[in-house]
Amino acid sequence: MNVDKKIDRPGFTLVEILVVLFLIGLVALPFTNMFLFGVQGSFDNAEHVLGYNLAREKLEEIKGLPFELIKSDYDNFREVFQDRNKYDEAYYNEASFEKYFTDVFTDRSLNDSELKTTFTRLKLIYPKGYLKQLQTYPEDYRRFRRVVKIEQVTESAMPSKLKKVSVLVFDADEKKIAEIATLIGLHK
Repeated sequence: MNVDKKIDRPGFTLVEILVVLFLIGLVALPFTNMFLFGVQGSFDNAEHVLGYNLAREKLEEIKGLPFELIKSDYDNFREVFQDRNKYDEAYYNEASFEKYFTDVFTDRSLNDSELKTTFTRLKLIYPKGYLKQLQTYPEDYRRFRRVVKIEQVTESAMPSKLKKVSVLVFDADEKKIAEIATLIGLHK
């Protein structure tokens, strides 16, 4: 048998295979970026939907309250930060209060000792402001913080019978992702 005889079989060389893989990679790269952009967009949309759901939920809760109980979170719950070294400014200043306050807690977020202290204190006084018990939320809501602001709307020298209610929802990066506002009036 002759070993020097060359056998001609159809096939591809390693260089040909590498060139084809390189060309496929060049063509697929823009599609990969589009896919990643789409996934990020879906995540952002889901985050906004959850944020607006939190805001709407709180707004509906407030609409069911008697007019005289409709107050901002600062007016209702600032004592949560009383006698807490890290949060002294939040007790005395409404703008600072809004940076720290939330009524959105999950079981997992309560592993943080600061949040657990806030939750424990808030749970005691929450029924006075909203006539219901403070609840925890599913883990999907862990990245959110919610604050209610109330402004008296005055149009004359008469006592105000109209309040502007704003519910703000922030993400973990302190970016406002949802805000819903409405007017609530005293009807007699």
